[in-house]
Amino acid sequence: MVDEDRPSGVVHSVFALVRVLGEAPGPLGVTELASAVGMPKTTAHRLLEQLAREDVVTRRDHRWALAPGFGALMPTGPPLSPLAAAARPRLNALARATGASVFLHRMSDGVLDTVYCAHGSLMAPLFPASEQRLAAVHPAASLWRALRSGQVAAEYQEVRPDCLCIAAPALLSSGGTVVASLARPDDHEVESLKRPLERVVSLILSDERRTQR
Repeated sequence: MVDEDRPSGVVHSVFALVRVLGEAPGPLGVTELASAVGMPKTTAHRLLEQLAREDVVTRRDHRWALAPGFGALMPTGPPLSPLAAAARPRLNALARATGASVFLHRMSDGVLDTVYCAHGSLMAPLFPASEQRLAAVHPAASLWRALRSGQVAAEYQEVRPDCLCIAAPALLSSGGTVVASLARPDDHEVESLKRPLERVVSLILSDERRTQR
């Protein structure tokens, strides 16, 4: 978790929130924002309140957006790929429902790329979002086992002693493989989430195919 007593920790958290709001197609709730940046909901809410007092963000109907005029100062990043756009709502919903952090990666021609990350509320107190992403691609991570076997795979407390992880692979019609991985603290089981994770991967690919027609 970010050490808010250090100025660098506060600055990192603030810019993370501003970046997410700048990239969002519309206002976001505090729960979705906290999940996207990998911080506790109470921390996100407190920082948003401070940003609102500085006229950086605005709140309407319990949802947050960049203040008028401030968004124009944000650099415009590249649009999400069709796969990332399809993954975002599905992974965010799964992260909110389970408290787990969920990642989607694509393996193509031997190269692993991160497609999208949704950071869960249960994981935020354990370690920051950047470390979660590194853990997801660790050599002992479940995603590599899923890629090798072509089936749902699990990893229990090998990458981190405080986490459990599962991963579900699927083949892309355009070539390559996608792997969704899910991590929860070790006091929350993951076995019951294997089938939902497979279902989410299937729905993401179905949504992407529909947008490509």
